[in-house]
Amino acid sequence: MDGKWMTYTEAAVRLGVAPEAVREAHIATLKTDLERLTAELAGERVGRQGEVELLKGQLVTERERADRAVTDLTGERAARQADQEQLTAARAAADRATAELVELAKRLAAIAKTQTSAGTAEAEPEPPQRSRATGNRPSPAPRRSRARPWWRRLAG
Repeated sequence: MDGKWMTYTEAAVRLGVAPEAVREAHIATLKTDLERLTAELAGERVGRQGEVELLKGQLVTERERADRAVTDLTGERAARQADQEQLTAARAAADRATAELVELAKRLAAIAKTQTSAGTAEAEPEPPQRSRATGNRPSPAPRRSRARPWWRRLAG
């Protein structure tokens, strides 16, 4: 507000009216300003209320989306845990199978070694073998693998 501030009496003298009339005019102006400001505030509240409702709707949507994401992640975590448990069980089974295989190989090697050392002492010379291509002539080198059982051939 620009201008000079005056009392009701000074304004009444300047305007040529009674001081009470100036006071009443001022009160009426203040009431008008108050009503105008109240109406503006109510309009702003209505506008803001629309924004608030829009934001509430967005909040509900985002909460639902977050809930779905949490549910999905929980399911994925459970699936990953199950996969991890299956992997651990498979590794344990593979370790057991490997240990059994190693033990079996050691036993077979021991059996083969025992039979090889016993078989060398008892081994008889093999009879000469004849091939069809050479007629009745014996083959130049006898085949020892046919005389030994399959388990000996594996060990040796």
